[in-house]
Amino acid sequence: MSDADNLVAAFAAADKGDAAPLVELFHDDMTWAGFTLEGTQQIYTKNEFLEAFGVLAKVDEFANEVTRTETTPEGLVVAWVRTYRKLGDKVLDVTMLTTHQFVDGKITRSTDVCPPSFAEYWAATGLA
Repeated sequence: MSDADNLVAAFAAADKGDAAPLVELFHDDMTWAGFTLEGTQQIYTKNEFLEAFGVLAKVDEFANEVTRTETTPEGLVVAWVRTYRKLGDKVLDVTMLTTHQFVDGKITRSTDVCPPSFAEYWAATGLA
């Protein structure tokens, strides 16, 4: 399987309750430049990134579905990720873009960019 295929499969497994393939895909020294719940950006280590996913235990429903990928000639994987969250009557259903650098089949560097409604949702829930 390609790096993009492995990314799609790992996100799909995590959505079904098996986070092991996604955790395994991340190199131990990986960093992720991603959004905080407040809408700012932060550089996360692997452990910090995985801890940040703990907020999903506080929502009623969630999904992270990779709906499309593209791989650059240099091997960078760009993914469109449908991000769904529901807490009570508050719903977030947006697409964010992620980029991933793979080395020997492991993600070493990643980024994500979310629309402004991402931070607005978390503020409205009171979880930010």
